[in-house]
Order: sequence, then C-alpha cells, then structure tokens
Amino acid sequence: MGARLVLAGLVTLAAAGCGGGGDPAPRASATPTPDAELAAAPPDDEGALAALLRERAQRLEQGDGAAYRATATGAQRRRDGVAVRRARRMALQEVRLRTDELTTSGRRAKVAVVLSYRVRGMSRPFRTPRRIEAVKAGDGWRITSDRPRAEPLPWEIAAFRVVRSRHVVLLVAPGVDAAPLRAGLERAYRSIRRDLPRRDLPDSVLAVAARGPAQTERLTGRVAGGVVAIANVSVEWGAPPALEVERVLAQRMIVVVSRWRRQDEAGRRSTLVHEMTHTALDPDTSARTPPWLIEGVAMHVSGDDRRAEAAARTAGLARSMKLGAISRPASIYRLSGRDQDAAYAAASAAAEEIVARRGSKGLFRLYDAFNDSSIPGRPGARTTDRVLRRTLGLSLAELDAAAAG
Repeated sequence: MGARLVLAGLVTLAAAGCGGGGDPAPRASATPTPDAELAAAPPDDEGALAALLRERAQRLEQGDGAAYRATATGAQRRRDGVAVRRARRMALQEVRLRTDELTTSGRRAKVAVVLSYRVRGMSRPFRTPRRIEAVKAGDGWRITSDRPRAEPLPWEIAAFRVVRSRHVVLLVAPGVDAAPLRAGLERAYRSIRRDLPRRDLPDSVLAVAARGPAQTERLTGRVAGGVVAIANVSVEWGAPPALEVERVLAQRMIVVVSRWRRQDEAGRRSTLVHEMTHTALDPDTSARTPPWLIEGVAMHVSGDDRRAEAAARTAGLARSMKLGAISRPASIYRLSGRDQDAAYAAASAAAEEIVARRGSKGLFRLYDAFNDSSIPGRPGARTTDRVLRRTLGLSLAELDAAAAG
C-alpha cells in the first residue's frame, strides 16, 4: 500500500457573476503556512517531492525554461517548454505550489496542489487547484503530469500579453485589440469606487480578454450562449449558519471580446460595471446569498433594468421564472438559453421592486443580512424568505408577486 499524506483542507471554489461556476459546497478551510507544511512533511519521498515543487514554482516565476523543464520528464517537458515561454511575458511574481494532499505508491506519486501567482500589478494573488503526478527516477523525482483541476492557466491556453492601467491588469489574447476594453474596465472601476465606496474593491483587478466563446470555455468551462463576461471568485467561507466570506482567495473577470464588441456603447459599459460590482461585493457575499439577489444587485448598479421584460414574461409572452427556483447556490448559472434569460429578468425585477419600496440602502441591507449569524438556515428559498421577512418585512412570495407586476 502507498502512503497518503493530507497537508491541508481543500479550498472551496465558487464562481460568481454571469454564466459560470459549479455548485459550491460551503465549508471552512484551513490554509497552513509554508513553515507548517514543511514541518508536516516527512524527510523522505514526501520531503523530496515538496522540494521539487518549490523548485518548479521558483523556476516558473523566474521564467527559467531549462531549469523548469528539468523538473519534469517525458511529454510534460514539452508542455512545460511552451508554458514557460508564454508565462515569461506576464512578469509572474510570488508563484507558489501549496500541497493539499499527497499519495505515494512505490515509485509513483499523486499530488493535489493549489498554484498561486501574481501578475505584476495585481493586488491579490490568483489561486487555482491542480493535479500533479510524479515518478521517482534514478536521480530523484520528476513530474510526469501537471494538469488543472478546474481552470487551466492562461499561458496553457494561448500566448496572452499583459496590458496594464492604473487599476486593471488585463491579460489579452493574441489578435485582440486591448485599447477599448482597457479603457472601459478603468471607467467601470472608477464608477464602482464612486458608487460603492464602502465595498472592498481591490486596488487592482485582474481581467482576461478572451477572443471568443471557445477560448473562454477553455479558460473556465461551459459558457451559456449570449454570456458576455464572467466574474470568477475563489473564497474561504466561515461556519454555518452565516457562511460569510472569511477571505477572498482569488478573483478575475473574463470578457468574451467577440460578444462584448457587438454591444452598443451603453451595453458595453453596463457589462463591465456589472462584473466590477461582483468584484467589489465578493467579500460580502455569503454562501447563503441567493443568486437572484447577487445578479439583481449587479444589474441595478449597472443600470440594467429588466422589469418590463419580467412583466411581459409573466403575461405569458415568454417563459417566466419564480424567485424560489433561483434561490439555491449556483442555480442561475446552471441554466441556459430562455431559462437563464427568464432568471435574469426576474432577478432584475425583484431588485428594482426592493429599491422602489426601501431604496438602494434597503437593497444592500438585504444583501448584507445573509451574513447575519443570528438568522438560522441553510442556503435556499426558506432561508431567503426568513432573511427577507427579518430585514424588509416582506416574504419571498410577496416579493415574487410584486416583481412580476
């Protein structure tokens, strides 16, 4: 039998925003310091593998192609050669490979890691989970496979270049004109700084300019038709019932440039402000916050009012959506086509109805109330109803009926 060493709890991954993500299973998660990891690792194969991973991270950060490839063997060496050439253009900083779980069996090993890195100018590192396999050769351990568990790294997809502005680090796919998007993102950032001054918008936001839907799906998984931008986030959630965000581990925005360019000027601005709103609100978004409220707030802030569409759908002109059906985590993001359109219309109508009754302060009071540990309940419609009643004196059914017009 092989040896199995668990060095850290798994980090909860989520995707907030328009059109992406899985079904987050909230849990608390510990993040040990590098010193704690080293202390936990036995001074044998596990220790040698830990040293190999540190070497690999360091050489990637330095852009040292020969030394980086030397940590691998076989086909992985060829993949590493392409990856390190592309990564070198990004000015990577603070590259780390943190081991979550390690299993050895004879001369082979499997390692679950979290890769973290900064692109120069980023306020927060970006973290993403990966699976590594290694083999023990005559001169030590070598990597045979280094694959993403979730999102591939940008430099594994294409030769992205980096374009920076005061508050945005933009990774730009080959063949994409960065100027309009860079300017639009910077304007969106300033707009959110002005309109949501008490929210935790980082000093610099990471954004990716993907050429089209196919490239976007390679970066983040399935993207529903019509989705123009996605805000990805990885967080640590606290204990129930509040399940509030204890720490934002990683944030980025992906813009599907081919679709974004087809929008008119107002639409382009609204899209970027919408996603920037998610970025600012990530630290305040409990795992209990219903998707209709997450999206409804972002639509309200970005001026995307869909009450007329929701009313038309209720009148039977198109498919409609009940708020209870989009109160569970990730429920909107699993939809596609007409169902997702109906969900966004319902979310907008609900947010605007709350603003009409209680003002924008009431809308944000509701948003923050899902972090209140004195309100019991798991994520879903029942807890949403309970928070609504406690905060605004309004039931979910009453809000649903009022928003439907």
